[in-house]
Amino acid sequence: MTHEAIVEAARTVFARTGARPVDPDYVLASDVPLELSGEAVRARLCVFSDHRGHEMVMRPDLTLPVAGMEADRLTAGHNGPEAYTYAARAFRLPASPGDPMEFTQVGFERFGWPSTPDEDANAFALVQAAVDACEVTDVQTVMGDLAVFPAFVDALGLAPVTADLLKRAFRQEGGVAELLAGAPSAPEVDLAHQLADAGTGAAEQVFLDALSARAIPMIGTRSVKEIIEGLRAKAAAADAGGVPGDARRALAALGEVNCLAPAAAPALSDIVRTHGLQGVDEVIDAVAGRVDAIVAAVPGMATAGRFRSGFGRRFTYYDGFVFETFAGALSERQPIAAG
Repeated sequence: MTHEAIVEAARTVFARTGARPVDPDYVLASDVPLELSGEAVRARLCVFSDHRGHEMVMRPDLTLPVAGMEADRLTAGHNGPEAYTYAARAFRLPASPGDPMEFTQVGFERFGWPSTPDEDANAFALVQAAVDACEVTDVQTVMGDLAVFPAFVDALGLAPVTADLLKRAFRQEGGVAELLAGAPSAPEVDLAHQLADAGTGAAEQVFLDALSARAIPMIGTRSVKEIIEGLRAKAAAADAGGVPGDARRALAALGEVNCLAPAAAPALSDIVRTHGLQGVDEVIDAVAGRVDAIVAAVPGMATAGRFRSGFGRRFTYYDGFVFETFAGALSERQPIAAG
């Protein structure tokens, strides 16, 4: 199929639902994606300054500008469920060699709809129908649930500052593993205490002076503010006793859950029983109900769908069921469908 035929095939599937077709703003204020996802995604954003000197970005996906349209609709007093669909261009700096900077995203967004396992399965099945309409074969899907990790952390009875640090780390690639690998070093803790004593205004200069004194360059995309917040959080967690051994073992077991989707709920329940956790049953029941509904709607997912406890998104507006679908030899940085 040609590019145009693929776009039209997917667009037609979503249009049949009665969703309203839109092509939202191409340009957003940079603080919109950064506030929702942090500086970690800045490396993928197409950033420029407008004539007033304000930092702007080309839309990195269609979800953000469509959500802006929905906010405007609600502000105007138009309440009730709404659904939008689009087949429009989005812009991201390439993550892998050969990736295009500009690409077409075909999809839909629903607002005000029930947040239930059955609705998750319905939306998932709709995406898979679009994949089928595009004649894509050899499909595999990875699923996750962003409510699982926080629920397990809450069940461990950790100090609030430690629990918050773990939840933030989960949103960063490799963040939890790095955090559990060991306590922050003494210099890290000392520097964090100096930053806390310096107060908000002077903390950035204290941090930059510390880097200069040690001849350490700034590497990566995180801002100084984000790095300072991370150091302060690590030091506060260390002061509160860190992550105890029993909690480390439970989280390590959780991190190893990578199985066929129908086996996900039993695997999570085994961890609960082994480590004597409480208060997680509701989240596990939601996982089980969603998988059952997905397999009922798309039977092939019984063997083509995998559940990974560590699968997630850097965008913080995701807070429940997430998935990515791959085909052929494409890498995990090249999903053909996601939600």
